[in-house]
Amino acid sequence: MLRSHRWRTAENSAAFLLPHLGSGLSLLDVGCGPGSITVELASRVGSGEVIGIDVAKEVIAAAANEFASPERGNLRFAVRDAYELGFSDHRFDVVYARQVLQHLSDPVAALVEMRRVLKPGGLLAIRDADYGAFA
Repeated sequence: MLRSHRWRTAENSAAFLLPHLGSGLSLLDVGCGPGSITVELASRVGSGEVIGIDVAKEVIAAAANEFASPERGNLRFAVRDAYELGFSDHRFDVVYARQVLQHLSDPVAALVEMRRVLKPGGLLAIRDADYGAFA
């Protein structure tokens, strides 16, 4: 499954978000998986900080190994849970999640936690599917 996620790019998976990004923004990518989108988002915010998180330790280790480097000093990866992000209140300008909510038993609780770490006036950007309605 992770191999199939590697084809994802910011352009084909987060195009709706790209016009809202700019230099200096802080961004949290919740459920970043292999990091292929996260690394591109980091290039869009210039000196801004980007953190990709996922609950799977091996996935984060692989993403960090492939994408985190001194040349990308604004990018890092961490093992975190969507229900308890472990960041301070109002920490990020943008919180992005792609196809995360559909995998959670309590997506509303995760959304509340994402909102908690979002700065006032920040952007919560979600792309997901509702298989019950197939929307």
